[in-house]
Amino acid sequence: MFAQSFSPIGFSALLFTAVAFLQSLSAAPPVLPAPQIQADPTAPAGAFRSAPAPAQESRPATADKPLGSDAPIPTLVAGEGDYILSSGDTLNLMVYKEPDLNMQSKIARDGRVQLPLLGEVKVAGMSVREAQEHIRKLLNADYVVDPQVYLNIVSYTQRKFTIIGQVTRPGSYELQGTESLGILEAVGMAGGFSRIADTKNITVKRSVEGKTQTIKVNTKKLEDPQGGSFDVLPGDIITVGESWY
Repeated sequence: MFAQSFSPIGFSALLFTAVAFLQSLSAAPPVLPAPQIQADPTAPAGAFRSAPAPAQESRPATADKPLGSDAPIPTLVAGEGDYILSSGDTLNLMVYKEPDLNMQSKIARDGRVQLPLLGEVKVAGMSVREAQEHIRKLLNADYVVDPQVYLNIVSYTQRKFTIIGQVTRPGSYELQGTESLGILEAVGMAGGFSRIADTKNITVKRSVEGKTQTIKVNTKKLEDPQGGSFDVLPGDIITVGESWY
């Protein structure tokens, strides 16, 4: 066998080359340059545009006024607005943006109701709409500039009328809700006229401001579509006369 010998210098050069090759395999990857930040053209030189702030969910503003002080004033319905107030009815008063004036009060026997600032105000005999406007004018005169007033009925007094004489079922009957009741409808509730009733001779006794009024009604004319109408009010006493022929 032929043995080849290496010089010390050649062996050292070979070893150095091998070590350098292994170090190149384990070297770290090159470092990439940092991304460029776009400058804001409206910002001063050297300044950079910051990232936009995340959008925040909008929230409704919290009211800092007492609950109900700015509540819209409701409107009267036709039946309630035309109802004639009487003693014993309980009313609720609301004044827009004036919560201190809101109240609930019962109409006394003399027809008056106790109201803030105004004291006793007579409202019995007025319709709800008329009483509302009356109170509005009183407040506007001395206390509140152009007030928006709402008046409604919380509870009604006992609303009955009495019908006697020549009807099938004489007695007392209750008026329902705020609906008006014509005298012919009242007779119908009592079962209608008797055979000998005088439909031209009906007498209605009614209390107005503590005084009794007597009203004569000819229901024969009311049967005509052009004959007008006559509404029954709480407390009315209706007497149907007898025909002699």
